Amino acid sequence: MKVLFVVPEIRMDSGPQYFPFWAGILASIVQQKGGDVGILDLNALRMKFDGKKVPIEVIEEEIGAEHWDFIGIGGLTTTYSRIKELAPIIRKSAPNALFVGGGGWSSYNPDEILKLVPQLDLIVIGEGEVTFSELYDEVKNSSKDFQNVNGLCIRDKDSCIWTKPRALIDDLNTVPYPAYDLIETDIYFQNSGLHFSLESYNAKRRASVVWERGCPRGCTFCSHNGMSRIDLQNIYGEGDRKAGEKLVRLSDKENDTFQLPARWPTAQYCIDNVKLMKEKLDIDFITIVDENMTSNKKWTEEFCKLFIDEGLNKEIKWGTLGDAPSVATNPSLVSTMREAGCSYISFGFESASDKVLKEDIQKGQVRAHLQKTLDTIEKSSLTPLSTFMIGNQHENIDDLMETVDFWIQNNAKIDPFICTPYVGSPIFYNNKDRILEQYDSRLSFVNDGTFKIDEDIVKKWRLDALDKFMNECADATEYTATISEYFTIPELFAIKHLMFTQDTKRLLQWAHKRYDETGKEYWKHSEKWNHYCSICTCKSELKNLELIARN
Repeated sequence: MKVLFVVPEIRMDSGPQYFPFWAGILASIVQQKGGDVGILDLNALRMKFDGKKVPIEVIEEEIGAEHWDFIGIGGLTTTYSRIKELAPIIRKSAPNALFVGGGGWSSYNPDEILKLVPQLDLIVIGEGEVTFSELYDEVKNSSKDFQNVNGLCIRDKDSCIWTKPRALIDDLNTVPYPAYDLIETDIYFQNSGLHFSLESYNAKRRASVVWERGCPRGCTFCSHNGMSRIDLQNIYGEGDRKAGEKLVRLSDKENDTFQLPARWPTAQYCIDNVKLMKEKLDIDFITIVDENMTSNKKWTEEFCKLFIDEGLNKEIKWGTLGDAPSVATNPSLVSTMREAGCSYISFGFESASDKVLKEDIQKGQVRAHLQKTLDTIEKSSLTPLSTFMIGNQHENIDDLMETVDFWIQNNAKIDPFICTPYVGSPIFYNNKDRILEQYDSRLSFVNDGTFKIDEDIVKKWRLDALDKFMNECADATEYTATISEYFTIPELFAIKHLMFTQDTKRLLQWAHKRYDETGKEYWKHSEKWNHYCSICTCKSELKNLELIARN
């Protein structure tokens, strides 16, 4: 049987940075089963076309050169627009292949995706290794009884059929390593350098890995490609986690498992993966793209010990992602990681406002955690990296000033993201009507009861609005919809620039003007920021002069 995995282009503003891990693992499964398999990595191959999209005729030629029984396409939510362009090309080039979608771009709303991308036959929901293996067997045996395969959403004429939920993999050590021989490693190595640390910048043969699945934190803006219990609750409950939990419990009972929010393979499994890449690819740096490595102190310490025991730290440096609470409460962990060859840890600080962190972000961190983490990183001589976002739902001018003030106090230069309610995140489910109304104003009048329109027509409007929204979600640095109750998209872009330049004078001058014009409290700053505000300091000076003149 012949299987092809298609990897869409992503992040067109830079070279390809991270191996297509999902495609490599699934390709390895096909190899183990004795099938023929290929990976068409358009994200890597675009570098042969000045970094732009791979031309249609090239894709048609590549796919049409073989008879494929099974074609899979996957990616993050940000790849939706490109996958929608690729789907007709793939179907035309392989009319008889089973065409399957999977990954974050399609797992959270598979029924809607099947309507929006009519070329697909079905969608694998969430974690795909076991589901794909069973699908492969069904196609190979020509039985194609897909309704007996858990974890699918199957096209059924104008409707769809959901099969039973797939239990998350209980033992991640059973997941095979990627088929590195099929990955365009030379192209990825040519784009090895990352501006995260001196070691990552100077890397010549940098590889990437993903071992952790899910995350123990509950950030409202985040999702995990269907690979955590919380994700599955949201998927099967369509945002209603209690309803989804009932179905997840059934799969737990059936498989004698309990699906956790975050899972890891053993540290030894990961060390063996590193040794394999060193042997096969002669790597000199690893980007560990796990969502939150530092949150698992015991696992991280064991990984670092093994890394040193094997002598890997002398040949390979690495970097990863972490969170402030785990480092702030376990500062010695950073030293352990540094000794094992870690050169950077990137943190999602998000905001320096305790109100926003508690009410909107819900990661379980406060400003004190951020400061303790920065202090710890600087003492260890690691590169401090952090990301922030603005436009959170209840964030006002005082909250924004808390963040700018934190940057100023720490001499940090930060260009914040604008909070994007990606499909699958809690803030998407909680604000779906508000999001879709920004793409079709008719929906706001229907939702507030101003007009009564046939429900079938309204469903079509909502689906079209969702399509427009998802098409715009290709880059987190661009605007899509906002969930902010206080600021519009144009205002957020202006605020983003003023915060980046730390122009508190203009930011607070604007706040005074907007408050005077609108009288809305969210533009009125507290006295805490008077020392940053030229208008307030001028008023204070003039009052003093007036008092002196009177006396």
